[in-house]
Amino acid sequence: MQESDKLAQLERIARIKAEQELKRFAAFSLHMTQAQNRAAAMRTALDQSYRSSAPLSVAEARIANAQAGRSARDLRQAEAEVARMLPRFDAARRDAAREFGRAEVLLSLSAARRADEKAPRY
Repeated sequence: MQESDKLAQLERIARIKAEQELKRFAAFSLHMTQAQNRAAAMRTALDQSYRSSAPLSVAEARIANAQAGRSARDLRQAEAEVARMLPRFDAARRDAAREFGRAEVLLSLSAARRADEKAPRY
């Protein structure tokens, strides 16, 4: 078996690993985006509750205050969830990039070796 064939086999294995890492990262990215969108929606809801300028009765003010407090707690939890996910998200992105890069390097090495093997020898 020629060295270019061995490199091609390694490249195929690296491609499979890269595809797995990219799929894992894509799923994680979707989950991260959803968490960020939830936090953004809660931030918007909280902002809207404070921007309301309609006069309120005491009972309405208490209800609005309770809702704002609940929104603030939910927002804090959502932001904490995003912060907890961020290190794993960055690690998944690095892993996917590393595996993809490895596959690309093996592809170029295999192609270069194949070209060397086909080149005429003098």
